[in-house]
Amino acid sequence: MGVKESRLHADTGVGGHLVLDFMNTCGGAGKVRDVERLVDWQDAIGWATASGVVDPADSRLIEKTRSGSGHLLKELTGLREAMHAVFSAIAGGVPPPETARLRLERDIVKAMSHSTMCFEGQAPMRWTVCPEKAGSALIKDRLAIAASELLSQPVLANVRACAACSWLFLDLSRSRSRRWCSMATCGNRAKAQRHYHAMKATP
Repeated sequence: MGVKESRLHADTGVGGHLVLDFMNTCGGAGKVRDVERLVDWQDAIGWATASGVVDPADSRLIEKTRSGSGHLLKELTGLREAMHAVFSAIAGGVPPPETARLRLERDIVKAMSHSTMCFEGQAPMRWTVCPEKAGSALIKDRLAIAASELLSQPVLANVRACAACSWLFLDLSRSRSRRWCSMATCGNRAKAQRHYHAMKATP
């Protein structure tokens, strides 16, 4: 199935974590990830700036990268799909696919080679990607580091897959029983379907 093109929508910020929101830039109404929101490199820069992955100064620097933008986008979306495969498996309680795990590991290691150790008071050490070292890979590197951090945090156990679509989210509800990425989209569709079937079954 070909990937359908679509620009960014407000409902892509339902993941509860930067990394999950990044994975949710693909996919939509169904489990098939066939709606692409990062259609070109400019979309990727726009999303990264709006999401705080890069600041305006970083984005202006990256925007100058005209040559090779197709390759940069392919690398970025490749990382995204590897992330999705790994985190979906974790949400489902099964081992991640080896190919996806190796791809994610490769990108994390590469991002760390462009990073320095950062200490802020008594907070845990963090890897900070240096724009000068990362260059045009800055967006990908920062997302890879963010993924490595999420993978090492206790909140990883709260990653869930939407019951209706392919999107992922952090379930921070009190009962840990959240089923939908958003009640405004998948939740309402499921509610409407239940109502339809109930009405159809009524004599």
